[in-house]
Amino acid sequence: MAKKVKLEKARTKRLRPCKEVSVMAWAQDSESRVLLVRQTAGQKLWTLPGGKVRPRESLEEALLREVFEETGLRVQAGKWIDMMDRPDRGAIMILYAVNFMEGSPALAGRLNKEISQVRYSLKLPKDASPSATYFWQRMKTNGSVS
Repeated sequence: MAKKVKLEKARTKRLRPCKEVSVMAWAQDSESRVLLVRQTAGQKLWTLPGGKVRPRESLEEALLREVFEETGLRVQAGKWIDMMDRPDRGAIMILYAVNFMEGSPALAGRLNKEISQVRYSLKLPKDASPSATYFWQRMKTNGSVS
């Protein structure tokens, strides 16, 4: 009699793709100027307020937290406007329109360890982050920026 050979099933490891998710705010004042922040680390680039989403934090919660931490301003999240995929960095950025809770508030002197300056601007500075440059160009193309 021939012996039965038991074949083992080859188990393939299940891939769990992982991307770091960040949210950014597109906030315009009554004069159509866009809210920008200057980073203290690295190249000290100008960018839009925002940052990484923490585990078990919703996108909206992360957006409101990051804008407040970086600018001291309370905002209300609107709809998401655009997305930027950066496969080279394993990251994705989601841009949201935000509205100020109290009109167009003046900027306070409140800064944190990550941000050295906060300002409104009609033009994107030359030393802007890749994500800010990407979103600014997309918004300008869509007619949202003067």
